[in-house]
Amino acid sequence: MLRTICYISDSRLNNSLNAFDSLTLKAKKNNATNNITGLLVYKNNNFLQVLEGKHETVDAVFNKISLDNRHHNIFKIIDTTIEQRFFGEYNFGFTVVSDKNALKNLTEYLNWLRIADNMIANEISTMVENFISR
Repeated sequence: MLRTICYISDSRLNNSLNAFDSLTLKAKKNNATNNITGLLVYKNNNFLQVLEGKHETVDAVFNKISLDNRHHNIFKIIDTTIEQRFFGEYNFGFTVVSDKNALKNLTEYLNWLRIADNMIANEISTMVENFISR
């Protein structure tokens, strides 16, 4: 079985594009190394991230994020087991949403994901849609 964690947090990046770019490059590299899929959305000085992978690996990555001083007020929204990855095939497995085109593609993917009629997928889709629409 796999695990997914979805969390939101406040950012301490002070809207610095260079700091965000550095963070996303590191996240993509680490997640690829650890076989973590999901997505990272940064909006209005907040993060929303979905992590999916092996139980132990997702736990370790989330614990590391919890200690990262670039995040504060971390709130775990979803923490559950899943039978299959929702973002494994989407955009090479891990997506950083940082522009309107990426946002449009993500919205289209979330609409497609809803058709799967999976309760966890629908919950994640709703969380992400609410986050990006505010």
